[in-house]
Amino acid sequence: MRRTTTKSLCATALVAVIAGCGGGGGGGGGLPFGALPQTPAESEAKLSVEVEGSAASPDSAGKYQVAPGQLVTVKSSDGSEITWTGDSRSGVAQRVEVDTSGSQWLSRFKNPNATGSAEFKLTASASGNRRKELSFSVGNGDYRNGRYTVYAANGSRQVLAIDFDKASYTLTDAAGDASSGTLTAGASRDGDWKVQSSRSKSSILALRGLGDNIVGALPFAVGYTSPTAYAPFPFIASRALLLQQGKLDGTYDRGRIDFSPAGGQSAIAQIQISGGGKVMKQCLNLVIYKIEQCPSADVSVSNIEPDPQQPGLWTMKSAVDGTLFGRFALADFGGEKVYLSAGPSPTTNSQVLAVGVPAASGYADFSSKGWSTGGTADGVVAAGSTYSLTGTDGAATAQADLALAVQPSFGPTGMRTATKGSSVYFAMRSKQLELLIGARTPSLNAGFLHLGLVD
Repeated sequence: MRRTTTKSLCATALVAVIAGCGGGGGGGGGLPFGALPQTPAESEAKLSVEVEGSAASPDSAGKYQVAPGQLVTVKSSDGSEITWTGDSRSGVAQRVEVDTSGSQWLSRFKNPNATGSAEFKLTASASGNRRKELSFSVGNGDYRNGRYTVYAANGSRQVLAIDFDKASYTLTDAAGDASSGTLTAGASRDGDWKVQSSRSKSSILALRGLGDNIVGALPFAVGYTSPTAYAPFPFIASRALLLQQGKLDGTYDRGRIDFSPAGGQSAIAQIQISGGGKVMKQCLNLVIYKIEQCPSADVSVSNIEPDPQQPGLWTMKSAVDGTLFGRFALADFGGEKVYLSAGPSPTTNSQVLAVGVPAASGYADFSSKGWSTGGTADGVVAAGSTYSLTGTDGAATAQADLALAVQPSFGPTGMRTATKGSSVYFAMRSKQLELLIGARTPSLNAGFLHLGLVD
């Protein structure tokens, strides 16, 4: 009995030694029998979060609080390449894509709920099984609320802060001079909000919010007046400016108006951006050519670089000597790229607004509502060879039928000449925008712009 017990104890001790020491007994360091290698615990992907350009932190529940329409930026903070996976559950906040790459994720959110917040989860995955889940809580409010860059027909670039829920806005110019006003939802033109401002009592002041773009007429300073006077001018405001240089490429029919102490001027041309957004070609000939048919001596070539002060702005510099020609942006307007530039010209003593639409193969019929530099709210019907414009300044109404004609074979196929008697204009359009621009001097319509939203 004693012998049996001794054997059992020895066997038990042997199993314990083998299990505890990996079978070595001398510190061999092997793995226990039956044990498998363990996967190292996952570490988190390193991220930084900003809301409207300011660093953000989660609340006590681990959620980032966001208002509808605010810009949310999530970046890889250690340079890792990130794969982003968005929330696909039903009933969550709706994400609006702004710009996404392997290093950053930019989005805005809409809240589909009438009351209460909406959630959105973002998963960031990096190499080495690293991942992190971020949770956003999106409050209630109008998605269109927020800050926009304004391109105005008085030749200025400004900032518009607007709150449709509170029916108010503030407009701030480059010198920091701010003016505020109120909004009233109008019944006469779908989607338009009437504007009340101390700077102008004009009844044509109005605007329409289109997702991440706003179009309308607001009171802007009339150039070269003393004391400063204000009048209604058309404008385009956007917070959908393209941020990746490689997305700038395209050919655009561009209309430009200039204001100087000598008066108004116009310039109509086709331009092209190529080379991954690094090169711009402009045809400077007074005859309006397709860019590929412009005489080589009249083609101006600029190098494009990111503006160091504002993302979404791009500088044009001479390919010969680096002279700064100006700054521009491209806005995502209903899925199309629209060229925008405004402000003082670096090369002339003038204020400039330029708007370009994608070069098109034709000019389709449309109806629209818009505004003009003549201080009018306009309605347009373009059908066949007629461009019919009816404008009112709130006191009187005028109507004009302009004859539309295609450009010569060397001219842009999406552009039309619009004439009535000695009055000459040029018309161009995209899916949502249409422009009518007065011909350059000696035309009496130089500096005129009508900007319309296609119905």
